Amino acid sequence: MGPDLHAQDVLRDPAPLIDRLHRDGGLVRLKLPILGQVWATTTHADAHKVLGDSETFCRNPATAGNPPPEKFFWWAPRFIHPLFRNVTMVDGDEHARLRRLAAPGFSSIGIDRVRPKLEQIVETLLDDLPADRPVDLVECYNRRLPLLAICEVLGIPEADRAKVIRWVEPVGSVASVPGFFRAVPGLWRLSRHFRADFEKVRRSGGRDGLIGDLVQVHDGDPDTLSDDELLAMVVALFIGGFDTTTHLIGNAMSTLLEAPELRAQLRANPEGWPLFLEEVMRFHAPVMFTNAFHVTRDVTLGGRELRRGDRVVPLLIAANRDAANAPCPHAFQADRKPNRHLGFGYGTHVCMGMQLARTEAQIAAQRFFDRFPDARLAEPADRLPMLRRLGLRGKARLPVILRP
Repeated sequence: MGPDLHAQDVLRDPAPLIDRLHRDGGLVRLKLPILGQVWATTTHADAHKVLGDSETFCRNPATAGNPPPEKFFWWAPRFIHPLFRNVTMVDGDEHARLRRLAAPGFSSIGIDRVRPKLEQIVETLLDDLPADRPVDLVECYNRRLPLLAICEVLGIPEADRAKVIRWVEPVGSVASVPGFFRAVPGLWRLSRHFRADFEKVRRSGGRDGLIGDLVQVHDGDPDTLSDDELLAMVVALFIGGFDTTTHLIGNAMSTLLEAPELRAQLRANPEGWPLFLEEVMRFHAPVMFTNAFHVTRDVTLGGRELRRGDRVVPLLIAANRDAANAPCPHAFQADRKPNRHLGFGYGTHVCMGMQLARTEAQIAAQRFFDRFPDARLAEPADRLPMLRRLGLRGKARLPVILRP
């Protein structure tokens, strides 16, 4: 039986488990919901190797001789099958082509374009927080910003955002097969809506945002982006763009709510925010492990012989606290430099939205504590439950009192 990464004691303090994994070395066997049995790396070096060697480790199971996703997830409704061919699940030239098409929306220029709107969204969310009673930041702030931010990047009209968010939120919380089926109705409505929206953009001659850009690419060269690829791209970017960022923001907020001295230092020296957020990514590991990779050829990893078709996941929470890469790995050092964490991944599948996530997190935390410098937790930190969701680490609730 492998370690339970989702046990409350491990989520609260993963240090004892990580130390044991590092002492044992090599790979460990994990049983993950939906995916089943996989191998997991325990060191920074092995995680880096899997992420960086795209010839040996691929995302598309068919490339490694395994059944394609629509066969493996045979119980999934057929309308979902095209969504498996998204940018996170393909390799090689196909992956490079899809990533190249979406990259402009997540470039520094693309983010600079939406930054004023992100700041406006944050100010509105802060205005709406009730100051006369405790408020749960996870529900009212940390999650709301990434949802609205990805709507802005994609160019989803404001009139459509509430229903799109309502449909997509259950999809982002899937942690089991029953949870998947609870999310299916929303995913079906989301898919139907986006297909109709693409046609609306075509008829109107274009629209600001990534959806408008991708529709234009499709119409300019039908061989470049199919309708199914367009849908898979937008759905994958939407789902991938909010849940992980929610917990990056939440981990940053909870860290500062428990460390008023650090909070004061950052308010006095705002140039320290970028290093602080990188340490949040390393130390708290809001994404504990990546999607599964499939072994394309026999290889030795972590002292174990893996065969073609084996599945392995880089265990980021262990890689980021590997003393061979990060001195004093269990100490939170807000100014740690260098900080070679793998929180956003590495290699060809490195997180496309990492600059957007960093931007959102800094705006969210900095503006919050500028507005509410005396905010404090409404309950003891050690009593707050941790989220139980596949691969994610963060507080399930973050109740705060905004003013004395």
